[in-house]
Amino acid sequence: MPPKSTSSSSKGRGPSNAVKLYLTLFNLASFFGWMLILTSLIKHLIAGPQTSTYPIKFSSKLLAPLRPFRIFHAPSYAHLPPLIANILDRCSNTHLYIGSLVALVQSAALLEIVHVIVGWVKSPVPTTAIQVASRLFMVWAVSERYSQAWTSPFYATMIFAWSVTEAIRYPFYANQLMGSNAKGLLWARYTTFYLLYPLGAGSEAMLIFSTLPQFLPWNKPTVWSIRDYVFLLLFIIWWPGLYVMYTHMIKQRRRALGKGFWGSKGIEKTPSKKTN
Repeated sequence: MPPKSTSSSSKGRGPSNAVKLYLTLFNLASFFGWMLILTSLIKHLIAGPQTSTYPIKFSSKLLAPLRPFRIFHAPSYAHLPPLIANILDRCSNTHLYIGSLVALVQSAALLEIVHVIVGWVKSPVPTTAIQVASRLFMVWAVSERYSQAWTSPFYATMIFAWSVTEAIRYPFYANQLMGSNAKGLLWARYTTFYLLYPLGAGSEAMLIFSTLPQFLPWNKPTVWSIRDYVFLLLFIIWWPGLYVMYTHMIKQRRRALGKGFWGSKGIEKTPSKKTN
């Protein structure tokens, strides 16, 4: 689920010029990080594993001590048609290629909570903390911890949805901080969620599900741990939560852009109230 933005509020005096500069640079740096993830992901899915770039190598070495011992075992899709099997193979080993960079860039979003706490960004602290924590949970408690998750094809679809969303969100707020009204970014900010949010949240749910035991709890209850029951509960509530958030985003879009897919109101004037 996408974290809250790091833009300044239009109400009140607003942050100082120095803070605006810092927030602008933070948004642009985050945009660069997610664009690197997105382009690396697309290149990997189209052309197969490539030689890692320096940022990917650096993040892999930096985060290595934080990761549990692992042996990479991607599932086999040899029984499927070659084209589909090839795509699923590349999706399944996506984490091996860009997982470290994703973990590093997403962990930097902790600063967004700090920005709200110190008052540089006008947004509810609990809302921002929950949204950032949900992403970090998917990174560090799921995809970085369980081989079933880091070898799942749903990891690639989750990262695709995250990276496209963030590649729009961060420059959108950087433009706001610089006083620019980018109509295309405004429309994309409040429209791409129609596809990206169910893709991302659905992939998150399936990654959580992939970590559960293969046996049903009433068939082999001894196999199930407290952690498994908690993850099962999360998997169940993820779907109604997706519906609630999805309909909430539709309402936000209507306030920002007006009715209809293309909108009208927001294309003429950037909304004064910051929404996610």
